[in-house]
Amino acid sequence: MKLLTTGLLLLALVSCNHQKKALPEGNVKEVIDSAVTRFYKNLSPAQLDTISENYILGFLTAEEKEVLAGKFWTFHANVPVTVSVMRDTAQRVVPFWLAESGFRKTEMLVKNEEYTYEVWQKDFDEGDIGLGINGFDKHRPVYFISVAPQDKASKLEISNVMPAQYKLSTMQPGAFTYHDWDGLVLTEVPDKLKGQVLFTTVRGRAREAHLVKAFRTTPHPSSAQSDQVLLTWSGDPQTSVDIQWRTASSVQAGEVKYWKTGSGDTLFAKASLFKMEDRLLQNDRYVNRFTARLKELKPGSDYGYALRSEQNEWTQAATFKTAPADKADFSFIWFGDTHYSPVWGDMAQRSIKRHPETAFFSIAGDLVSTGLHRDEWDQLWAHSDKTFTTRPLMPVPGNHDSQDGLGAWMYKEMFSLPENGPAGQPSEMTYSFEYQNALFVMLDATLSVPKQSAWVEATLKNSNAKWKFVMFHFPPYNLEEPYEEIMREWCSLFDKYHVDMVMNGHMHYYLRTKPMHAGKPAASPAEGTIYTMSISIPGKQEQWPDESYAVVRYKDGPLYQHISIKDGELHYKCLDPAGKLKDELVIRK
Repeated sequence: MKLLTTGLLLLALVSCNHQKKALPEGNVKEVIDSAVTRFYKNLSPAQLDTISENYILGFLTAEEKEVLAGKFWTFHANVPVTVSVMRDTAQRVVPFWLAESGFRKTEMLVKNEEYTYEVWQKDFDEGDIGLGINGFDKHRPVYFISVAPQDKASKLEISNVMPAQYKLSTMQPGAFTYHDWDGLVLTEVPDKLKGQVLFTTVRGRAREAHLVKAFRTTPHPSSAQSDQVLLTWSGDPQTSVDIQWRTASSVQAGEVKYWKTGSGDTLFAKASLFKMEDRLLQNDRYVNRFTARLKELKPGSDYGYALRSEQNEWTQAATFKTAPADKADFSFIWFGDTHYSPVWGDMAQRSIKRHPETAFFSIAGDLVSTGLHRDEWDQLWAHSDKTFTTRPLMPVPGNHDSQDGLGAWMYKEMFSLPENGPAGQPSEMTYSFEYQNALFVMLDATLSVPKQSAWVEATLKNSNAKWKFVMFHFPPYNLEEPYEEIMREWCSLFDKYHVDMVMNGHMHYYLRTKPMHAGKPAASPAEGTIYTMSISIPGKQEQWPDESYAVVRYKDGPLYQHISIKDGELHYKCLDPAGKLKDELVIRK
């Protein structure tokens, strides 16, 4: 009887060892959010700067570590598989879970033009499979994986992949692994790995568990008082304006009072509230941003407004002007990359004093340098002071605003913009608006270019505006990168529907081209599009080869552009902060 019992016990143990372990409950974000909250409660700012991986692992509960070891990347395999983890050899600390969960380092190496990856492998039964975080550092070349059936005759089916937005590909030379750097392709792949299912990713995933040397402070924390007041348009510039501002997270309500100049009537508008978080901003983790949308305004009218949050005092009154109902003259100012620079902020404040007739401002991307760091946005608004409290700002995102493939979600949270962009793409990133007799097509070039092309064509085709402007971050004409996809997809449409001027940034120098059509100079602006690129901060080019299509170039900034439409003429001026004219152009229609 005893022998039989022992045999049954051994059988039970073997059965337990082959049972599939369920993935842990919870997710990585919840664990890191909780850990950060406890860090703030228990550690001083100086201690936050010195936490290490060993400290973090000792601080977390067993259940939290289990989530971090198995819920960063999950999927289901229908047959037993071998999972290969490609880990950058330059990463100083190996992810804590890799060896502990049974992965073995092999002799194989995978390479691209920038990095060398060591290959770790583990066999899994069919079922749900979970892998862990890239680490507590912010090592940007995060690991990627490939999966193959253990039995080559089996048909492998991968399903329930999380995160789901990154596509499956094929492991082979020429394949890219990072969607935010799809030009970086694999150059060396061991024969054993070729043809396997490749899981692509983005470098921004390094941020998901970033805790070591991660904590920041903002020099401009929020308070109970309203600040960072900003005007934009999400509707018709003739009859509406959006007013936005910031407070501390303790403030739960806001409103605007406004009045038409010369009128005795005062109107009120409640503001919507959005709670914004930057969990690594130790002195201002949460803030509230308010948006009040004023509608049914009178065209061509001056308005005054003030705002308050909860029962605080009303702010000092400011003014704005709605667009005229007729096709009157107007002007606007646009900037190249601003990168939250105080140099740009000073120039912006000077520009509006020099051109008080300006109707609105635009920025051609890279408003900040790290789009997911709210402390940089705080500095951007501090440096520009009250520049955008009287004229709307209508920007487009750049690659620095859309960080490491994670999208420009903090940029989006900052602005209330038109939601008339292409279907299937994030709203308010690509949009259009009309001001007087001009169409402005504002494109997010960090998103898929082909997926926006149909919308670009329809927007240009259906507009009867006399003047057509397009703004996006990456310049089709420049001395470094050809941007063949933008040339093929968008520039051909600019030719077809005659866009007058394209405005870009990114390359940190100034350029104005000849009128261009089908990639070649045209006889006049009536037959081609003029491409302009500018920079709002200092920055010189080391390489300076000739550009045959260029009319005017400058290696250095800061510069800004003032464009006015008067009596059928476009007057274009590029100026430095002191107001010195650097470039000028007149187009007549």
